[in-house]
Amino acid sequence: MRNDVENHVLIIDDEPEVRRALAYLFAKQGWITSELSNAKDARAKILQKKPYLVICDVRMPGKSGLQLFNEIDPIERPPFIFISAHADVEMAVGAMQQGAYTFFEKPYEAKRLLHAANNAAAQYKLSLQNSLLLQQVSDLSGLDQLLIGSSAGLQAVRKMLVQFAQLEAPVMILGETGTGKELAAKALHTLSKRAAKPFVTVDCAAVSAGEFAQSMFGSHAKPGYVDKANGGTLFLDELTSFSYEQQGQLLRLLESGEYQRLDSIDQVKADLRIVSATNLPKDKLLEDNLLRKDLKYRLDNLTLMMPPLRDSGDDIVLLFNHFIAKCCQLHSLPPPTVSAVELSTLMAHGWPGNVRELKHVAERLVIYSKVKTTSLLEVLSGESAPESQRQGLRAAVAEFEKALISKVIVEQQGRMDEVAEELAIGRRTLNEKMVKLDLDRNTLL
Repeated sequence: MRNDVENHVLIIDDEPEVRRALAYLFAKQGWITSELSNAKDARAKILQKKPYLVICDVRMPGKSGLQLFNEIDPIERPPFIFISAHADVEMAVGAMQQGAYTFFEKPYEAKRLLHAANNAAAQYKLSLQNSLLLQQVSDLSGLDQLLIGSSAGLQAVRKMLVQFAQLEAPVMILGETGTGKELAAKALHTLSKRAAKPFVTVDCAAVSAGEFAQSMFGSHAKPGYVDKANGGTLFLDELTSFSYEQQGQLLRLLESGEYQRLDSIDQVKADLRIVSATNLPKDKLLEDNLLRKDLKYRLDNLTLMMPPLRDSGDDIVLLFNHFIAKCCQLHSLPPPTVSAVELSTLMAHGWPGNVRELKHVAERLVIYSKVKTTSLLEVLSGESAPESQRQGLRAAVAEFEKALISKVIVEQQGRMDEVAEELAIGRRTLNEKMVKLDLDRNTLL
């Protein structure tokens, strides 16, 4: 939360007459003004007051305006407009090359200075609003498991997600099963300029050879995945499940930017970004002939490596507590008791299923605690005491799944691809669960 009002300018100049003149000029235009006579303590004041603009002299006793400018992190730095004497013009130009908004040589023209100040402040406000929006989008998109924790691997992932999201090049996401590859793909989409357009997931293993062309490229009567992802992002999960022939058709899409529907000879222009994922090591993709070399070079311009949970150290407990809290909130249940010994076991566990497994363990612990007194050790071992209690637990899990799936179907207005994505399961798994739990989409809607 900013603790200043909008249109707040900080004026830094060692000459009192210059400060007063600038303060008067901006106050007449409705700006709130603050003044400093030197740059010595200016950094602290800027970080505290968070002005939308700093007007600063280039050369001052003790610390120059340029030194002040360079010691503030660009992420936290408001726009700077430098006021310079003729002899300092070269320094002011250098400041602009390093990111300053502009400079004015003394004596300055008041009208031009105000115009530049208004533009600088407006651009800065917009950048702040965009940053806030990205954070809100992240919060609303279930990106919590990518935002929690401080391990080196996770910090690197977060940094690359932000960087890659601003680009249009294909991204290949590598990582073991359950590390959150689809979540990372969704983050790339959500943080990109394509966020308002569709994000379409293709479970490549579920696309049969005979249905590939129809599924991917569709027809006029039945759109394919490429049509559905128009303007947005197409996520190819476990790409190596496609045959060499199918990969060749994808390669033509990537190279030409066009595709052909099954019932037409016309070439259709594709407007989408492709993100792919595999749980195999990168060096195995070509060694074991699982991926065409020409397609690999098209898809892995940018590579994102999702770290395994076992390398996350203390982040395991942070994530576990987060998943516990979310599940308890969802079902209005008190948090289960977890001992220090159990947390040590949690840290020592190998987590072959990675974050997905950790989330399921947290959810099972909360659900099981509703039926009987249970422990984290029992949940981790998969043991639930007598058979009668195991039946009770299975019923509780089935009840939980039925309620959760029903809730998401209603929230997503029956769009089953989105339902499967929200539940982090495949469409086939979702269909099987709906049959098993006797759920009917039309009845719910």
